[in-house]
Amino acid sequence: MNLEDVLQSLDPEIRGVLNKILRFKPDNLHPRLSPDWLHWQIIERFKILKSAEVIEGLNILEVGCGPQAIATVALALLVGDVGRVVALDRGRWGSFWKIMEQSGLSSRVIPFQGDARELPFPFPCFDLVACIHGVRSFDNRGTVVSAVREMLRVTKDRVFLAESSPIAKNKAQEAHLTMYNLRRPTFLALGHEDWGDIPYFTPEEMKKIVEEAGAARADVRLIDVDMPHHLAYFPLETIEKIQDEGLRCSLKERWMRALDMLEKYGEEHPPVVIVNAWKKTS
Repeated sequence: MNLEDVLQSLDPEIRGVLNKILRFKPDNLHPRLSPDWLHWQIIERFKILKSAEVIEGLNILEVGCGPQAIATVALALLVGDVGRVVALDRGRWGSFWKIMEQSGLSSRVIPFQGDARELPFPFPCFDLVACIHGVRSFDNRGTVVSAVREMLRVTKDRVFLAESSPIAKNKAQEAHLTMYNLRRPTFLALGHEDWGDIPYFTPEEMKKIVEEAGAARADVRLIDVDMPHHLAYFPLETIEKIQDEGLRCSLKERWMRALDMLEKYGEEHPPVVIVNAWKKTS
């Protein structure tokens, strides 16, 4: 799949924003990363957000905006000049503002640092709360439930969640999952549960999570995005830091097999779980 061909197929307004954003590879990301990775990721967010029914003028809280503003760019364009995006993160700002300024949409975004499990908003003040590919960054399932409960509390109506699924429909998706699923055991072995990258949840499990969090009802479905995904890879040096020799050797062997799969099949985005969850009304 060629990025330029995909860009030409997009709405001109979206294409105009993407053309303003420079291609770059952050220093902390892996050497295999394509210079086009950010543009692919932002395009994927636009595709996902079709299921969120974002319209101009909405006041949106984005939970877990991340250091590259990937979904923030898409949300900021969709809410228009009179809408606003409050972009929440626990502190990983990285290239966030550089990318937002390049996009020309920074005036629509308000950054906010905080914990999604303890949102400082005393009443429902957002038209929509969205967490897009942020579920995997929480410490564990329990923190996901706590965060979604808070999201439901501060939204006037609905929470929108999107996260990759553990379902592979072809070898390239299987390659992505094989490499991605090594991240969590590696981080736990290093004593870093807080680094996230928990295993992807199935649609059924995502539905249970929002129900446990108190949603009145939830619409859960799976969509195919049909795009490359470059972010599962991580350097072998991370595994080399594990003190337990047996675990280190086992993970290294699995990592080598995963790398072989990436080299042979490429890396494609697994299907994405989409959740629209409505809050209970009094």
